[in-house]
Amino acid sequence: MADNNFKGTLNLLRFYLRRDRFILPVWILLPLFLIAGQISFIESMADWREFMAELSANALTNTILGPIVPLSKEGAVLWRGMLQSSIAVMIGSSFTAIRHTRSDEESGRYELIYGNGKGRNAAITASIAISFAGSFISALFVSIIMIISGFSLTGSLLAGLTLCAVGLIFTGIGVLISQIFQDSGSARGFILALYFLSMVPMMINNVGGGSTFWIWLAPEAWFRITEPFGGNNFSPLLVFMVLSIIPIAFAYYLMDNRDLGRGIFKEKLGPEDSAELKSPLALSFRQHKKTIIVWCIGMAFIGGAVGFITPSISENISEMLVNMSTWAETMSKLGNREGFVSVTIYIMGLMAGTSVYGIATVLNLKKEESEHFAEMLLAQPVSRIKLMSGYLIIAYAGSAVILLVLGASVGWGWGYSSGDMSLVSKAIVMSLTKIPSVWVIIGITSLLYGWMPRISAVLSWVLLGLFIVTEMLWEAGIVGWSAMELTPFGYAHYSIPVNELSALSLSLLVLLSITFTLVGLAGFKNRNII
Repeated sequence: MADNNFKGTLNLLRFYLRRDRFILPVWILLPLFLIAGQISFIESMADWREFMAELSANALTNTILGPIVPLSKEGAVLWRGMLQSSIAVMIGSSFTAIRHTRSDEESGRYELIYGNGKGRNAAITASIAISFAGSFISALFVSIIMIISGFSLTGSLLAGLTLCAVGLIFTGIGVLISQIFQDSGSARGFILALYFLSMVPMMINNVGGGSTFWIWLAPEAWFRITEPFGGNNFSPLLVFMVLSIIPIAFAYYLMDNRDLGRGIFKEKLGPEDSAELKSPLALSFRQHKKTIIVWCIGMAFIGGAVGFITPSISENISEMLVNMSTWAETMSKLGNREGFVSVTIYIMGLMAGTSVYGIATVLNLKKEESEHFAEMLLAQPVSRIKLMSGYLIIAYAGSAVILLVLGASVGWGWGYSSGDMSLVSKAIVMSLTKIPSVWVIIGITSLLYGWMPRISAVLSWVLLGLFIVTEMLWEAGIVGWSAMELTPFGYAHYSIPVNELSALSLSLLVLLSITFTLVGLAGFKNRNII
């Protein structure tokens, strides 16, 4: 009987590979491009040793990225390329696992799978296999490009194995979270929250010298534990493997001991007659208020922690570094501390933070529609415009509130620890200037949902992914600033001082978001319900 639980695993694996034939290669190949770009960047500099030594000694880059270990061409590639690659694999592997577990269960696809004679554990096993295989192939490509570039075989293999270990543990976390939460949106949100939280111990570790216990809590920087091309420590890989097996084993246990379609955290039913259910806006607020509160608490915690450690960063930037790097020249205008705050707010508030909240909130209406709840509401005296507008208002207003909390918490921590509370207003302004860019992303999502509801989720997340990839490629020196200007990120970028941001550009972004929203509302009003 136990053997039958895995019946049909290979068939499902082939099916998942076909479903992901376009998405899977994106995150598998992204680390290859990031590492190759970093190698190309280093090799193009005649005096890269001096440049990297200055970067490693710089307080700002040391806090965000940590020291370069070893101080060599290989260490310089690991310093940023490996960090970015690990983030790509973390998100890619966990989201793939969630897509083929909780998302399929939520949509009813699991019932079709089990009704076709497949074993109860076949789907979760196939999802683990495809996520781990993606991580392994990505790591293999990274090792190959390093070997081709003339790096040592031992260090290259260890770097690849470390990247694979990061993918494996987040595969395990992804399938475990899929058993705990009842909807895929909450599961993906938890993964992103976990990543943002891991940034705190990573930066504490960097400030502490780069080799403290805190680094174990930041998988994106596990290469500092294994030390490829340096100490070449293979033994931590065994610890990583054990840490990965624990969530996978627990996920199997929960899968065997819970009801299909349910999670450990069940959705709480609301009252039958409540003022919170009198209008689409009130209903949307009730559905999302806990999400907004959780986002605000998370942003307040991370923002406060970032603010507190900011005064410990030295303001010194060497003249040589400024002359050799456009980025350093910009940071010299801001100062290391303000630059650190600006980068943090940019990452959490725009690039992969509030944008995620906005997209997820709009796409919750797609979930309501696919589960026929929207149809039930529209059977009442409720117009389509009012229904969609309720979700959009919560998405726009919620993102602004979250950004306000982020700016206030960073500013308070920064001001309190430095004894200058005027820094609170500065951090709030930094954060609020990200609102137009976030709103454009929300507007794009509403447009896609209004006109192309069936593929709106995939397109929305892919577009955000492309914006993030463009940022990574710009940082690696592969693309120029003109590419950044094709994304909403380029108009509220951390490298632009707040007083130099174009008010006209930000205003145009707001108008663009309104235009996208109106077009999306028009599409939803005139199309069929899916």
